[in-house]
Amino acid sequence: AVAAIGCGMAFGLTACGGNGGTINISGSTSVQPLMQLLADAYMAEHDGVTINVGAGGSGVGISNAKDGTVDLGMASKEIVGEDAEGITTIQIATDGIALIVSKDCTVTNVTKQEVYDLYVNSTAIQSVITAAVSRDGASGTREAFQDIMDIETIAKMPELSSQDTVIENVAANNNTMGYVSLEALSGNSSIKAVNFEGIAPTAENVSSGEYTLARPFNIMYNTANGMSELTSDFVDFIFSDAAAAIIEDNGQVVVERK
Repeated sequence: AVAAIGCGMAFGLTACGGNGGTINISGSTSVQPLMQLLADAYMAEHDGVTINVGAGGSGVGISNAKDGTVDLGMASKEIVGEDAEGITTIQIATDGIALIVSKDCTVTNVTKQEVYDLYVNSTAIQSVITAAVSRDGASGTREAFQDIMDIETIAKMPELSSQDTVIENVAANNNTMGYVSLEALSGNSSIKAVNFEGIAPTAENVSSGEYTLARPFNIMYNTANGMSELTSDFVDFIFSDAAAAIIEDNGQVVVERK
């Protein structure tokens, strides 16, 4: 009985036998890997609970949260204006955006002006990086990247649907730059990240504010519908010490719940 009580108090709702239920989540392909880790950890402590983590991009996550077709949406950008109408947003972490090149590229540091000129005017960086790839219009990473870089319109270039395809494209072309979530660098030897304005893209530098290519990882839900008890308990878990360790291990920066 003592063992059962200890297990059941793990994160809120009854674990190890649990009440069961399903949580559906969709949105940012950048947030998705972290969310899957968090979902796996929660499900491991809550028998009978299923958390489905889909993708589609930040725009899809926001839209699905608005119309209530998912319990939680995911977005890797600030949510303002019309996007924010009808939904409640919670920031779960801060993530850096890494500028990536192939592992054999000789460029190690770039400036904001160099990146701006490449993406707006197709101007080569240091006569080495002569091409670039971007994310598609549904990507929160793209929107955050453009906001930080003060880019209104990106030049004509391949627009890719996920950071995995960005990595594949950059790895296959020594002259190409792309941008991905910081966590995508882990264990990937086919690419490397360049320093931005002399600062390395690390979680520590994002946390200190020295690395300025950073954006929020947000979740959101339909305000009128609210959250189910199960979804609310999962969100509580996201702000637990156990989840903080997962967030840090994945390369993001832990934030306090507001």
